[in-house]
Amino acid sequence: MSRGRKPDLSNVVALPLHDEPQAVHHARAEALKPDWLTDGELAVWDRIAPELAMLGRLKPHFVDALAEYCIVRRRLSDARKYLDEKDWHYITGGRNGTQYKARPEVAQLNDDWRKWRSLVGEFGLAPAAERGMQSGQSDLFDDFDSI
Repeated sequence: MSRGRKPDLSNVVALPLHDEPQAVHHARAEALKPDWLTDGELAVWDRIAPELAMLGRLKPHFVDALAEYCIVRRRLSDARKYLDEKDWHYITGGRNGTQYKARPEVAQLNDDWRKWRSLVGEFGLAPAAERGMQSGQSDLFDDFDSI
């Protein structure tokens, strides 16, 4: 049994992303694709760039930042694969007994993850970051324009 009043959905308006066909977004992503990315990085570009184009977040002056996102994303994938194959830690022995230590590659993975997380926020590629990019949020100084 449902409790409470049913929501009134008559005033909900869907926000259009862009009315352009998908082919236009793919063409924009293809036109801006850097030629110096590796195959793995290009796979990331091909997956994410058309979506960003559809959202209006792929502009020529953002190409370097998005390319950096692709590089870091590929590095994260490679590092995880390597660590899963080699094990994330190694064992040492000595006067302090047996110790389990993280491989140095784990530190590099953590550093790359921080870079990736920052770039995710810049492009709004996470739910919380996307909410922060939505239009309609007022600026602190909006009221001063009328003075």
